Amino acid sequence: MTNRLEVWLVDDEAERHTELDRRHGERYSIRHFYRPDEVLKALENGERPDVLLSDVFFLREDQRERAGEIQRESRELQERLADFAGRYSEVYAPEGLELAAKLRRDQRPFPNIIYSSQAAILLDEQCFSRIAREAGPVWILKGREDTEAERMKIESVSLGWGWRRRYLQVKGLLAIVAMAAVAIGWFLGLLLGRIM
Repeated sequence: MTNRLEVWLVDDEAERHTELDRRHGERYSIRHFYRPDEVLKALENGERPDVLLSDVFFLREDQRERAGEIQRESRELQERLADFAGRYSEVYAPEGLELAAKLRRDQRPFPNIIYSSQAAILLDEQCFSRIAREAGPVWILKGREDTEAERMKIESVSLGWGWRRRYLQVKGLLAIVAMAAVAIGWFLGLLLGRIM
């Protein structure tokens, strides 16, 4: 039996935990945390995940009475944003997704990072999933990240791609060596067959 990746989720919304279990519970060993300080305590105790998934925003303890109002307002804003996204896509085409798809089909020899200011707020689940499949999981949110953060993403993706490219080169070289060994074996078989 293979070891499953241990994924830790820290999120104060219970439904996010249920959703992660439903979507990935069979594949990963998921441990649940509801506050960042719980993660820090586990780390202090010497425990380590393979991957940590962390929400960004957590309910302030002194603001519980306002949570319902803010959640309702958030849902209304999401509905308005979805309506706007539909109108936006009537005017602007996501040609960058088509480019990413073509580059992937053509097995591009370089990484592709999504660099957008609008996509993060206007795309739906299907488009986000397509970006992850076509371009990869790294985004640069144009105008929302500082220069150092952008450089870090560009350089880490480039470094990772360099290792992948070397792996594929070695794998290709091994395939060529294997084919050459088969050809040599076949030739020697023919040669020995004629001698005998």
